[in-house]
Amino acid sequence: MLGGAVCAQPAGYYAPASFLNGQPLRIALMQIIRSHTALTYTPGLWNAYHTTDVRPDGKLWDVYSDKPGATPAYEYTIGTNQCSGSSPSAEGGCYNREHTWPQSKFGSTAPMQTDLFIVYPTDYYVNSNRGDLPYGKVGSVSQTFTNGSKIGSNIYPGAPSGSCYEPIDSFKGDLARNYFYVSTCYRNDSSVFVTWEMATQVNLKGWTAQMLLDWHHNDPVSKKEIDRNNAVYALQGNRNPFIDHPEYADCIWGTGDCSMLGVLGLNAGVPGFKAWASGGDLDIAWNTPLRSDAVLRLVDATGRLVRQETVPAGTGEAVLSAAGLGHGLYVLLCIMPEGVSAQKIML
Repeated sequence: MLGGAVCAQPAGYYAPASFLNGQPLRIALMQIIRSHTALTYTPGLWNAYHTTDVRPDGKLWDVYSDKPGATPAYEYTIGTNQCSGSSPSAEGGCYNREHTWPQSKFGSTAPMQTDLFIVYPTDYYVNSNRGDLPYGKVGSVSQTFTNGSKIGSNIYPGAPSGSCYEPIDSFKGDLARNYFYVSTCYRNDSSVFVTWEMATQVNLKGWTAQMLLDWHHNDPVSKKEIDRNNAVYALQGNRNPFIDHPEYADCIWGTGDCSMLGVLGLNAGVPGFKAWASGGDLDIAWNTPLRSDAVLRLVDATGRLVRQETVPAGTGEAVLSAAGLGHGLYVLLCIMPEGVSAQKIML
């Protein structure tokens, strides 16, 4: 059970995106995250990885070679094993800086070139072999790497013919949310980007959006991503909205509806509450008794209303049935004449 936001954005960070959906939501998010501090390529990115991509054991997180929950074929010590002009001919030689959205597709332009949400530390050899291939679903395999990622023919429905790189399942969601960020943050910089297999300039193609939504749903936000989001925010001053609010992806590229979703702590002075899962119910407790009648609305990650109940003025505690609801992320809204308060809850 997750009560409240597990992230470090300041109160009201996403307030301008409240109750928006589709392209208006994408535009509002762009305006929130676009003006950020640009790091230097050298040494800025190298230095950043000491805080943004460090595993609990102190080693480097590498989305191309790591194996969460298992032992990878090799590990990197941050700083010690960074590439310094060498060109390893096999995996495990050194790590360098991988533009997950290839920088050849935006002309190595600033600030994209050093945006930590685009540039990850990865094994040199895998990075080099991936090159500027699109991500995709591999059919006929031409090359397999030590953690199980592979290169081969792209057979995802609607994808153009040709080779692609497919990461392992544990990192597909990370990379999907990375692409949602790029397409949002740089929406108004689209002319800098070129059209390629995955996008028309900065706009995701239909097959791309569908595949990335699949990856987003099947590989939910992890503690690794939350920690990285917070560390990048400390350096760049902006965040990846699709880590903080996974529902935003469906509301822009899918069938979700965020038009009735506010943000945590949006309305100052509105009585706050805490809610937690208890058996088949949600227990709710307000900081102070309600001054007026309120409507409780429970919505799923796509914005679909799944429960609604009115509670009278004077209420300090309430129970809302969660019977029959599937596991996943939900948002509980308390709507009052004074305003709206909300909390994310994981069932």
